[in-house]
Amino acid sequence: MADAVISATIRVALETAASLATDRIGMLCGFKKDVASMTRTLSFINALLADAEERQQNQDRGVQEWLKSLEEVAYDAGNVLDELNYESLRLPITGMGGLGKTTLAKSIYNNHQIDGHFQKKIWVCVSKKVPIVELFKLILVHLTGEKVEVDVRDVIVGKIRNHLEGKRYFLVLDDVWDDDQALWDDFFTTLKGLHPTNGSWCLVTTRLRMMENEAYPLGKLPDDLCWSILKEKVVGGEEEPDELKAIKERVIKRCDGLPLAASVIGGLLSLKRKEEWQPILENRLLSLSAGGDHVMQILKLSFDNLPSPYIKKCFAYCSIFPKDSEIERNMLIELWMAEGFLQADLNSQMIMEEIGMNYLRILLQSSLLEETRNYQGTCYKMHDLVHDLAESMSKSTKVIIDRDTSILDNGNQIRYLATVSFAVDLSGDMLMKLKNLYVLNLSPTRTRELPVSIGKLIHLRYVNLERSSISILPDSLCKLYNLQTLTLSESSVKHLPKGMCNLISLRHLHYYIDD
Repeated sequence: MADAVISATIRVALETAASLATDRIGMLCGFKKDVASMTRTLSFINALLADAEERQQNQDRGVQEWLKSLEEVAYDAGNVLDELNYESLRLPITGMGGLGKTTLAKSIYNNHQIDGHFQKKIWVCVSKKVPIVELFKLILVHLTGEKVEVDVRDVIVGKIRNHLEGKRYFLVLDDVWDDDQALWDDFFTTLKGLHPTNGSWCLVTTRLRMMENEAYPLGKLPDDLCWSILKEKVVGGEEEPDELKAIKERVIKRCDGLPLAASVIGGLLSLKRKEEWQPILENRLLSLSAGGDHVMQILKLSFDNLPSPYIKKCFAYCSIFPKDSEIERNMLIELWMAEGFLQADLNSQMIMEEIGMNYLRILLQSSLLEETRNYQGTCYKMHDLVHDLAESMSKSTKVIIDRDTSILDNGNQIRYLATVSFAVDLSGDMLMKLKNLYVLNLSPTRTRELPVSIGKLIHLRYVNLERSSISILPDSLCKLYNLQTLTLSESSVKHLPKGMCNLISLRHLHYYIDD
């Protein structure tokens, strides 16, 4: 959806909104001289008070009253400075799901004017209620690029201070779900205690009504802008066909001013023949009820109209990735392949990788996936509401381990296993509980040797040891006759087993050493 939203007239709307936020930040930066002047004045008053107090025993009553008034002014000025430093930390963007809060926040975050004001930029996707310690861990993960293994708040905050002390930072907390005022008072007080440079900012996107006195409520889009998004998805830059003009007014009404809804409805129509547009409108779109779940109903309608049950499975499978994840294209196709979702028609000459690319094209056109790029190349993301839909549709028996391996005790039903902590050390006995495993992702792990028992996991189709500490691959690995993908990039593996030629299903071997 991002490309459609930040195109044509929509880009103008976003730039206007981004300019408002940028100006507000710039305005505070412009206060710098005034704040400095007030600080100097306050220092002068305090010095004068100190000098006067030494002599006040000899002062008359009028001078003493004047000193008392001057002292009150000093307290007031100090309070103003404290409040300015504290309140300037927060700028919430509020509104219902699908309005484009994250898109707007990204536009501000990536704005070059913003870059000139801040020495550090931090983006954290919250997406659910988390304890305050977890929130600080997410910030530290962004700053270091590494998994945080410690759980002690003071240690975590201390490490954040090492990165931010004396610097002006811009922190974005995207998709906040906790309106506990005590938590946020604690959080922002802690940020203030990091001693950053004045003018640091925290931008919050949320569907909740939090910090209402300071919030920037994001309104709905005008009808003409919604239509611009929808039309771009359906016909691109071409002229509107009569069939689209005929349903324009009623379709715009169903968008309800939400860019996500406009993009998804446009994607749905683009995958149908023109003669199907009217029936879809009358039989499906017009029957949707109004209310808080309006966008979810539209998303579900788009899902229901995907052209193949396998594409639906591929979409739902994407929920294995956490919200706001950037999903690398080749990895996603290889995972779909491992699950058996990339099935060709009997008369098709397409190989599985080509089928996967075609499925991606359909999901992108439907606005159920968004395309982006990072240092690895082309990646895909999901809007948080789309991720909620995928999760509700998923039947994946996945397990993601963060230290506690007791969850593997009932391992017969597990098809996908991933570790997210260096502390996890999988033993041979643990692997033996996973007899129906299709996907094993040990990136990252401190395990140094892959257990010999891996050769008994005959259903394994995908093994990822990227950035792991594993240095030895057992010969039993070569008994995995169904293995399709083996990823060893940036791992400690120096040699491949001699029996690699026995891996008759292997299609992808990712193996390079980072010198």
